[in-house]
Parts: sequence; structure tokens; C-alpha cells
Amino acid sequence: MEAPLWRTPAGLLAPEHVYCMARALGSELQRLSGSFGPEAVAGLVPQVVRLLELLEALTGPAAGAECPRGDPAETLLRTVQSLRGERRREDGGAPGCYGDLEQKLLEMQRKEHHLQNRLAQLEEENQKALVQLAESQSQEDSTLRKEREVMLRLKEVVDKQRDQIRAQAHEIGCKTRDTEALQEQLARFMSMNEELRHKLAVVQAQLKSALRTKEDLETAALENRREMDRLGRAVAAAETPPRAMDGAASPDQDLRRRERGGSFFSKEELQQILQERNELKTSLFLVQEELAYYQRELLNDERIPGLLLDAVKSTIKKQRKKIRAKMLGTAEEPASSDEDESPWLLSPSTDCVDSRPPESRIRSFFGLWYRNSSSSSKDPSASASSGMWEIIDHQDVGFLQEEEEEGMPDCGSPAGTLPP
Repeated sequence: MEAPLWRTPAGLLAPEHVYCMARALGSELQRLSGSFGPEAVAGLVPQVVRLLELLEALTGPAAGAECPRGDPAETLLRTVQSLRGERRREDGGAPGCYGDLEQKLLEMQRKEHHLQNRLAQLEEENQKALVQLAESQSQEDSTLRKEREVMLRLKEVVDKQRDQIRAQAHEIGCKTRDTEALQEQLARFMSMNEELRHKLAVVQAQLKSALRTKEDLETAALENRREMDRLGRAVAAAETPPRAMDGAASPDQDLRRRERGGSFFSKEELQQILQERNELKTSLFLVQEELAYYQRELLNDERIPGLLLDAVKSTIKKQRKKIRAKMLGTAEEPASSDEDESPWLLSPSTDCVDSRPPESRIRSFFGLWYRNSSSSSKDPSASASSGMWEIIDHQDVGFLQEEEEEGMPDCGSPAGTLPP
């Protein structure tokens, strides 16, 4: 601002002077706003504008008009009235006008100082508000960070559970496929078992027919041999002189007597006994082969499930009961529901394949022969072939008959006491 403008007397003021003052005050307020912020001069700008408008009205053609009482700028009205009084005292009042202007300048400086203090307070409040805002933002950031961490943890837990569910589903699928494969394998084993049973039945039928044929042939051969011996003795007796016939008659009679006294069994009974013995040996051999097959092919495999093992155990138990009932000549016992679950790999006993079967009733009739066979089976050759079944030929039959004729009467049998 220029100094002559502010030193101009009040009576000489024109609207141009007021406009220059407004321009100077506007630039000063802009400087203050740029230095301390728009809030520092927000309350001062309306008052300054109103004051400049009043000065413009006083210097203009409508200078005598009064402002209404209800105007909020009462202080400015008083200032205008004082300016009017100074205008009346214009003739000798030039030095007093300068004093009033200085007083106004001091008031403006005081107001400026007050505004600066107010601006400082506002700045402090603004700093506090900024600090509170930063704290609230930090709290919000920490809350958001915590929420984000919780969400990440929840996501990890959900992903882990999803992976576990997928792994369990895959494991269930694998177990289902394994179960289906085991069921198919069990079906194949059952069909194989049926085929083996069918083949076993066929082989047993063939063996029975072969044994019958052999027994018939052996019986026929034995009869032929006896007939040949009888005919030979008859021919020898016919060729001998008459004096020798009397001496030879006694040995023939003795032989017939011995034959009549030593024949404890008829031909049919002997055939039945031999047939039963061969059937028992055949059944024992087939059962041994079947159990050895199951032990080798099934039970040594670690992939066999418990269900198949239980089925094999139950089948072996049933077969063992049938064999026991057949060997003892008793009725087969019905299967009970509360049967004990015992391991099928039993120790050597009467029910095991490798153990000797219990002595049947038929062996009691051939006690001497079995005692001889048991004593002769101690050698390696007999022990090596002890697991194979045997069939008695006609020489064995002849040996048995000689044993019956010679040894049975001495053993204390009831038939030994019969008369010749």
C-alpha cells in the first residue's frame, strides 16, 4: 500500500481510494491465507468486505443514507459516525484525523495479533486432530491387519481341511477298488475251488472204479492160483504110487484142516476190508494234497484279506469234520454258530494233515500186520513214502492169508479156539 493513500483526509476520499484500499487489503489477506491457511482469515474477510462496502457507500452519492440497526457491524457504524464528526471538524481538525487513523491502525494490528493467536490455536487444534486421526487410522489399520491375519488363518485351515477331505476321498476310492479286486479274487478262488472239487470227485470216482477192477482181478488171480495149486496137488497125487497116497493123504487133510480153521474172513469180507482201506488211504492222500495246495497258494500270501482267510478256515474245518466222521464211521456233527476261532495252522495232532490218522476198527483185525509195517517204516525208504497211499496186490493178499493161518491162532483171537 502507498502511504499517501492512507494519509488522505476523510473528506477527500473517493470510491477510487476505497477500491485501492480493497485491492491492498485483498492482497494482504491472500498473503496471510497463503502463510497460515484459509481458516486463519475466514472470520476476518467478511468484516473487511463489509467495512469496505460502508466506506464505498460513504464516499459515493448516497453518503447520507443510514444502515439499519439490526446490522451485525455496529462497531463499523460507530466508526462511520465518528468519521462524519471528523468531516464536520475538517477545518481545524487535520492533525486529529491522523491520530484517528493511527488509532485505527493500532486496532487493526491488535485484531491481527488476535487473529494470529486464534490461528495458532486453530493450528494446534488441527495438529491434535491430525494426531487423533493418525491414531484412529493406525487403530483401524491394526484392526484391518488383524482381520486380514484372521482371514488368512481361516483360509489356511479351510485349505488344509479341503486337502484332508480330498486325501480321505482318494484313500476311500483306493480302498474301494482294493475291496472290489479282493472280491473278484475271492470269486476266482471260489470258482477254482469248485473246479478242484469237481476234478477231485471225478478222480475219486476213477480211483474207486480202478480199485474195484484191481480187487476183482486180484480175487480172480487168487482163485486161479488156488485152483492151480489144487489141480497141481491132484495131478501129483494121481501120479504117485498107491502106497505113497496113504502117506500123502494126511498132509492134504492137515492143509484143508488148517485152511478151514485159519480162514477167519470170507472172500467178500476180505474184499470189503481191502476196499475200505484203499478208500481211506485215497481220501487221506487227496486231503493232504488239497491242504498243501491251500497252504502254498493262499495262506502264505500276505495280500489275502481276513474275509478270505475266514472262509478258507471254515471250509477246512468242515472238510476236516467230514474226514473225521468218515474215518471213525460216525455221523457228521452239525456246524455250530458259536464255534471258536482257532488258528488254522495247527500243531501236529490227529486233525492235521501231516499227523497219522486215528486207528480204525479195521486195523484191529490186522494188528500183527500193522505192527510189522510200523516197525518196518522206521527205515528211510519207508518214511519217505509214508505219505503216499498204497494198494494191496495179490502177493500182499497171499502174505496176509499166510499170516492169518499161522499167526492169528497164536494171538489169542476167538477164532483160534474153533475146532478144525
